[in-house]
Amino acid sequence: MKRVIAPGTRWICCLLVLGALLAGAAGTALINPYRFVGLGDRIWLWCVLAVAGFGLIGVASVLLAKAQHGIWSRLLVVCAGCTVLAGVACISWSYLITLSIDYSNEQRVATVSPDGKFAVILNYAHPQYSHAADRPDGLYLQTRDGFFSKRAYIGCLSDSGAHRMDAVWFAGANTIVVRQEGDEGKTERSVSFDPVKVRVDQPMGDSCPPTLYTG
Repeated sequence: MKRVIAPGTRWICCLLVLGALLAGAAGTALINPYRFVGLGDRIWLWCVLAVAGFGLIGVASVLLAKAQHGIWSRLLVVCAGCTVLAGVACISWSYLITLSIDYSNEQRVATVSPDGKFAVILNYAHPQYSHAADRPDGLYLQTRDGFFSKRAYIGCLSDSGAHRMDAVWFAGANTIVVRQEGDEGKTERSVSFDPVKVRVDQPMGDSCPPTLYTG
């Protein structure tokens, strides 16, 4: 029976498998089906991991193509070319992600739910500039599961100039109340969320989109 893999190329096959595992792990992390914050906040890292995986697959394919003949050699050359294109795409995407996302933010815990499962996070996008503590750039609901936490966007204050955040608290198992203070006095807004899916039904303040990963 004719061998498909030429003798002496087992280490190259191991290289190919390692590259496939790295690329597969990076792809799973990028898709992030369970919306883990620990994965979603590190998109650039998974792009780098994917590039490394595709690079190993490309190198292994070229080495195997040299050891093969006929249709297998041509298929491996095509595989190498496709992995190079995929690697270039990942590099471009990671570069765009780095430019578009500002990781220099500051996050503070405003309040914790009575059962300790959720917290309201205040996000300050540019901590290098002086800003008032009652003027966060965004409010987020987040579970308290460390790396496996999930996050949802609550919203922002209705007017960046006239309103300040006075207080925020949990009013029930699925309700958050945000009290704002402005020229017309204090106003309260209630935001409902799904505690199972960790999704906010209707974020407040449609003029400022979320700046942190929310899946």
